[in-house]
Amino acid sequence: MTRRFPRFLSLIFLAAFVGLQALPASTQPAASVKTITWDDLLPTHWANEIKLQMAAVGRLGFLVDGSEQANEAMQQLRKKWDNAPIDPTHINSAIRIAGYVVSLDANRKQISEFLLVPYFGACIHLPPPPANQIILVRLKKPTAKLASMDTVWVQGMLREARVDTGLAVTGYTLEGSISEPYAAKNSSRSK
Repeated sequence: MTRRFPRFLSLIFLAAFVGLQALPASTQPAASVKTITWDDLLPTHWANEIKLQMAAVGRLGFLVDGSEQANEAMQQLRKKWDNAPIDPTHINSAIRIAGYVVSLDANRKQISEFLLVPYFGACIHLPPPPANQIILVRLKKPTAKLASMDTVWVQGMLREARVDTGLAVTGYTLEGSISEPYAAKNSSRSK
């Protein structure tokens, strides 16, 4: 049984563009730390351009997953996403953002470096999101309390950094960060 190309694309697009909404805040960060959402990391002009291109890709519904044409279309999309521009608004600022952990550490007992992504399954069960929707997080102190796909808050200094980790290309790093489990209880949005 062959899968149709649009079903595969619809999973990616649904996760990437509908799932980009940030998780609500659970606790107030320090006054000098700004809580941001994943949308805050998307340059508006690029997001609008990509939406138009997604509509054009949707017209390729006759392609079958794994075909040469489908693979070429996916390579073009992947190249565009890996080179996605960042939004410089929060660069060199202390920020706080919620997301999902994708561990990069070979040592599964402690995690010191991970990708933070906006939706469940990114980089593991689904293709990676655009680079401007992936943050490489480097913790000062390794922790045994995190595992892949845990939902966490991270806080630290946001920097621009295009890094190919093997799993995905990042647009940002978060240095000197802390992380804490995400909790939806008593949620309030701060900006």
